[in-house]
Amino acid sequence: MAAAPLPPPPGSFARLTDLDLGTRQQVRRTMRLSVLEGSLTQTFLNWTSGSVLIGFMLHLGASPAEIALVGAVPLLSQVASPGAAYLAAALGRRKLLTVAMALISRLTWLFAASLPLVPMPDTWRPSVLILVVLTSSFFLAANGTLWTAWMGDVIPERERGRYFGLRAGIVGVIAMVANLAAGAFLDRVGAPFSFQAVLVASVVIALAGVGIYLLQLDPPTEHVRVRWGQLLTLPWRDAGFRNFLRFALYWQFVVLLAAPFVFPYFLDELRLTFTQVAIWSSIAALTALATTYMWGRVADRTGNKGVLAIGTFLAGLLLPSSWIAAGITGDVGWIWLSAVFDAIAWGAIGPAIFNLALVSAPRANRVVFIAMYSLGTGVAGFVGGVLSGPLLVFLRNFETQAFGATWSAYHWLFVISGVLRMLAWVWLRSVPEVEAWRTRDLLRSMRTGWKGMGFPWR
Repeated sequence: MAAAPLPPPPGSFARLTDLDLGTRQQVRRTMRLSVLEGSLTQTFLNWTSGSVLIGFMLHLGASPAEIALVGAVPLLSQVASPGAAYLAAALGRRKLLTVAMALISRLTWLFAASLPLVPMPDTWRPSVLILVVLTSSFFLAANGTLWTAWMGDVIPERERGRYFGLRAGIVGVIAMVANLAAGAFLDRVGAPFSFQAVLVASVVIALAGVGIYLLQLDPPTEHVRVRWGQLLTLPWRDAGFRNFLRFALYWQFVVLLAAPFVFPYFLDELRLTFTQVAIWSSIAALTALATTYMWGRVADRTGNKGVLAIGTFLAGLLLPSSWIAAGITGDVGWIWLSAVFDAIAWGAIGPAIFNLALVSAPRANRVVFIAMYSLGTGVAGFVGGVLSGPLLVFLRNFETQAFGATWSAYHWLFVISGVLRMLAWVWLRSVPEVEAWRTRDLLRSMRTGWKGMGFPWR
């Protein structure tokens, strides 16, 4: 007797109101729990990356090449994504597999916290920490691939923009408080105990977030027999998703040309304290509470391509310019302004690129397509990050005086990455999206409809 067909997952519907009452309640509960889980997970991520990780690396005596590498290896770890996709397709359920990947990625950081106590030559410690980051990120990437496909099957299509925008904003505010606490703690408590305490606390918080996975809805999916070759070739055979991948790979590469050295620039060249860096993150998070939700509403109405084109252009124009202005003028006010720009630009980019990945991928075997997105962007970002270190060293040959201040290698690096970011919209033009507005139409609506009902986020 043939098995009864599985019911369609919530994500195959346009809106929550299209679901039956029982499923609608389960989806809403999962949406609320996901905000809580995301807040705990983002606190863990913030306390094991960014200024905390860079500060720990600097304390251990890391070189510029090692700092660039520690920023790049999390992206290389995304080669784990196809393996996670293979297991998810074979098992048909993702919840327990997601939990297992999450647990390993979190617990690995306990070894990082113990690193100053392990007897070894001091010159080895930065390299060992890089290996810890790589190991943790390997399982974190698998966890992220599974979670993305899972949430794509839970959140109805027309609800994704505003939901993930609102989720990102709330998660950002919670992470802001965590950043301020960590920054104040690191400035007041001596190293290495300060870094060890923050890392251990991040693991404890993250484990609570992992437990929340078990309470969320995991719609059943069909067991699909997927060959290893299909994991690498199937997404590239789909013309629409292939064009999206080309954009995503380009974008990740140009971002990582500069990203590993933003916090070193803040800490080393601008001489900001950990608390000041946390304030920068806090301003960005508070602003993002509004911008991510706003851009999410725009994307729900007008599509993701236009929002993404505007966000990537602003990320290339406004962020590097303000960082450079802070270095040239010595005015830290430019850094606070850059935090607002960061929220405006990445508030558009984050939800839009996530949603565009989901709508570009066919519902059948979606996890395989998301795995290739994770793998491709991981490799592209790793290459960009690895190149950023030697590129920064090379650009030191062109340091000069400008506007009464030193035009440093950091400034040249930001200019190169900024110009390439501004050109990302060219790669978006060939990405198909049903009923998406053209970027020029969206800009025209924003320009002429600011005070009218035609403005897209009204």
